[in-house]
Amino acid sequence: MNKSEFLRLNKSVSVAGVKEGEKVLDLGCGNNMLRCFLVSTDYTGVDMVGGGIVYNLEYGLPNSIKNIKFDIIFMNEFIEHIENFKSLLNECKEVLTENGRIIISTPSNNRLLSGDFLDVHSEDMGHIHCFRKTNMRNLAKVCGLVITAIVGTYVRVPPFIPKYLVIPTNQTLYTEVIIYRLEKK
Repeated sequence: MNKSEFLRLNKSVSVAGVKEGEKVLDLGCGNNMLRCFLVSTDYTGVDMVGGGIVYNLEYGLPNSIKNIKFDIIFMNEFIEHIENFKSLLNECKEVLTENGRIIISTPSNNRLLSGDFLDVHSEDMGHIHCFRKTNMRNLAKVCGLVITAIVGTYVRVPPFIPKYLVIPTNQTLYTEVIIYRLEKK
């Protein structure tokens, strides 16, 4: 895990306000890196390849978890890769506990600085949608949710400075990734 991945996941967990014993669902979990940050929780990961329950989330949530209630649902840099984000978010709301939280992190559209300046579009390959704050607010509203926090993760420095250098931030204007915390209305 590189420094920027560590910062993003650590901040997602912080924004979620994870408490001991909570049931956590990690959609698009990849290789379960988030699990390292979630000690003493009941963790379930879902992804198309390995890492947990193997399932294509384009079809919604797997039947095996549709009757389970979760305190926190994470979608870390995942929602921009799927077509059915609205119906998936509605299904997530249905399996969320009354005081549950949905944490969505997605690349910022406001990025001005990038360590990959010459290859700007490389990280956007595979992205089907782009979420700005207004899009996310509208999506939350349509799904009966409200955004209770918006936080930036880090600023990547210009290409003439080493790529490994990233600067943590809570600002959202120049950040690489934005984290949204959504809750039921």
